[in-house]
Amino acid sequence: MKTKVLSLSFSLLVSMNCMWAADEDVTPAHLNFAAQEVGPYEFVKSSNKGSNPDPAPAAADAAGTVILTGGQVSETLNANVAGFNKGCHIVSSDYGNMLLIKGNGSTEEPKLEAADALGGWLEIHMYTESDFPTQTPVRFQFVSKVIGGVTTGSAFKVAVYNFGGSTENSPLPPQNAYVDMDTKWWPVIQDLNVSTVLGPDQIPLRIKYSIPANHLNGRAIYIASIKFTANPSTECPTFDPINFDGWDTPTGNNTSTVVDAVNAPKGFVAWDRQNIYLNEMALGSTVYIYSITGALVKTLQVNDSFMEVPMNQGVYIVKYGDKTSKVVL
Repeated sequence: MKTKVLSLSFSLLVSMNCMWAADEDVTPAHLNFAAQEVGPYEFVKSSNKGSNPDPAPAAADAAGTVILTGGQVSETLNANVAGFNKGCHIVSSDYGNMLLIKGNGSTEEPKLEAADALGGWLEIHMYTESDFPTQTPVRFQFVSKVIGGVTTGSAFKVAVYNFGGSTENSPLPPQNAYVDMDTKWWPVIQDLNVSTVLGPDQIPLRIKYSIPANHLNGRAIYIASIKFTANPSTECPTFDPINFDGWDTPTGNNTSTVVDAVNAPKGFVAWDRQNIYLNEMALGSTVYIYSITGALVKTLQVNDSFMEVPMNQGVYIVKYGDKTSKVVL
């Protein structure tokens, strides 16, 4: 009899695993930035003080939402959410759509009281949906870049917790997502063990993205991709801590040779419906913006690591060094 029970349990486990195809993308829709429409993005839904969200809301309420917490999140919660969301945009680029979080130095900075300016440390909590796969291998990938540098000794971190935030069943303890030595796109890729995070207080999962104090002042943050893959068929990539210095692009395509890397112009272009964004281009270099017909529209001298260039809607060619980007606003 015991043998039959064990066989039945094994069969159920196999059938649960087979519910998800190999290499199936199970990323929640609100975190699939590549599929979002370009423009302002109401990313955060609510906020509260402290390091973690209150565990009181039911899992169904938290599923598919993003909650803001942190050291300067005030009691005026609506102001915090509105102020943070004002800087959140889905932007397009040569690498596809991604999430841009503009810092307080942005030209779109809302008129907030000092307590609502969100200059202190912040935590962004991104929940998966309640039907997230369980009893199935899941690979997590998070790719980001901080424009404007990171204060020495500071680190952006990303972790994956169960709904209640228990560290005992944490599928991914805090990992460095970006540190003061980083200059390129940085991936965090990890296979998660979600079999230990079952129960109504543990699913959905929660991605906790930690922003150090004052890093929303004069900086911009790009989250290029968040991806969950069920039943990955390939070995999880590992990065040599000595030789790995990040990705040249958010998709992982590095410059082919050392000579190319040295000669390639720095930076990249992104855009939405209102602005062209110039990112980490060489200070003092010149950027030319042409109409689609070839007429020179603007000439810009790069004077900051993150520049917002307001433009009328249309199609433009942005030229910097020997690189060009076709921009559709």
